Amino acid sequence: MNIYYVYAYLRSKNTKTAKAGTPYYIGKGKDWRAFAPHPGISVPKDKSKIVFLETNLTDLGALAIERRMIRWYGRKDIGTGVLLNKTDGGEGQAGRKFSANHRKKISDANRRRGPRSTETKEKIKNALIGKSVNRKPRKLGRIQTEETKLKISLANSGTKNGMYGKVYSTEEKAKLSAKRLGVKRGPYKKRII
Repeated sequence: MNIYYVYAYLRSKNTKTAKAGTPYYIGKGKDWRAFAPHPGISVPKDKSKIVFLETNLTDLGALAIERRMIRWYGRKDIGTGVLLNKTDGGEGQAGRKFSANHRKKISDANRRRGPRSTETKEKIKNALIGKSVNRKPRKLGRIQTEETKLKISLANSGTKNGMYGKVYSTEEKAKLSAKRLGVKRGPYKKRII
């Protein structure tokens, strides 16, 4: 399904290494990812500084374009360009460079922990029985009683539901979704910085 996009955060002023209007971060996402907080990267307050380079992509296509754009602009941390990206793009941590100090901290932490005893593993297992291990807010996987399911159903039915009485066509739904994302729909759109 073509729901992914590749986006860039643009600089609002000149820096020592780059001019205003050049990208400082390139990412791939869907839904609200471009507007969500990123660890170590500030999301522009001025939303016009968030540019969608390509939209309506497959996951694989978005990953490839993200890698290509990061390679094109280069990364500051390895001295090849102007981006604050810590990886070469794509899924996972491919290409991420850890400092010697960071590698030592990880090594020390793993050595200190050591293997878990059978008793500790059993305690963890018993503590998690019947609990949701999914950390998403929707709490998928939680076992609900029939009474709770009925209460949830009644609370979301009829006139209490915000969508009650509204009927949208597929095209209208797509427009509303695109409006929320700030993405232009329609024929192939490409925006170059």
